Amino acid sequence: MPLLTELTVSGDKSMENRNCRGVAEVIDCNSMPLVMQVITCRKSPERRRLSATAQLETLGLEMVTEVVDGLVDDDPVIDQLYDEVANRWRAKRPLSRSEISAYGSHRLAWQRLLANGHGAAFVVEDDFGLKDPEKVTAALSNWQALLGEGRDIVKLFDYEKRTKNRVAANRRVGELELVKWRSPTAGMVAYMVSRQGAEKLLARSKVFRQIDEDIKYFWELGLNVWSLPGNPVIEISDQLGGSLIESDRKRLKNRRLTRSIWGNLLTLDRKVRTRWHLARERKAHR
Repeated sequence: MPLLTELTVSGDKSMENRNCRGVAEVIDCNSMPLVMQVITCRKSPERRRLSATAQLETLGLEMVTEVVDGLVDDDPVIDQLYDEVANRWRAKRPLSRSEISAYGSHRLAWQRLLANGHGAAFVVEDDFGLKDPEKVTAALSNWQALLGEGRDIVKLFDYEKRTKNRVAANRRVGELELVKWRSPTAGMVAYMVSRQGAEKLLARSKVFRQIDEDIKYFWELGLNVWSLPGNPVIEISDQLGGSLIESDRKRLKNRRLTRSIWGNLLTLDRKVRTRWHLARERKAHR
C-alpha cells in the first residue's frame, strides 16, 4: 500500500532547484521514485482529502503519497504572488484570491518535488476521481517512459471543448498513447510532471493567469505538454460539496466591455501563436 505522509507548507518559499540536466553526472532522475501528491487546503472539506487518498490507495502502487497543505485566499503570500500589472495586459480578467491560492498550491507541490529526492510527481487536486484505474496504474508504473524524450507534463485530465479537439501529434509509449492537442486544453486536476517541468513552471516568481489558462501558453516557459486521451481521471467536486473557487470566478467574469474586447484579442493571439509553435515542433521532428 502507498506510504502516506502529511506535508504542511504555509507559503510559497524559495527552495533549492536541482536540475537533472545540469547535474546528470550526479543525479539520475530515472533512478528516483515517483511521488503522488494530493493538493488540498485547510478550507477544503475533510472528505475531499479522504476521497483523494483513498482512491490513490486503491491503485495498489508502492509509492509515497504526500498531502500538500496548500494556500488559501487569506494567506498574506497571495499578495506577493500576484502580478496585477501583467494580469491587466496578458490575461482576460483579474484573478480572484481563490484562483491565486489554487495556483500557489500547485507551486508548493512543484517546490516539494524539487526539494525532495523524487524523479517526478503525479499531482492531483483533492476533487479528482478515477474513471479508468487500469490506465492510471499503467501510466504511473511507466512514468519514466511517459516523461522521457523531453516531455515535461503528461495530463490525465483535460476539460472537454465544445467542438471536437483534433490531434496535432501522437506517440505510442508501450501500451499507452500520448497526444498533443491542436488546441491545448485547460484542466490541471491530475498530471505527471518531471523535475525539469517543475523547474520550468517555477521559472516565474509571480503569476497572472489562472493555472488552467496558463498551461495553454506552453511556449512561454518552453513546456512540452502531452495528454493521455480519454480522460482516465475526472473531476468530481460536485460529489464533494462543490467547487471552492467557482463563486469568486463567476463574480470576476462580469467584465467591462473594454476588458472583454481585449480578452478576445488575447484569445486570437494565443490561437495564432499555438499553431505557429506546434508547426515549428512538427518541422523540428521530421
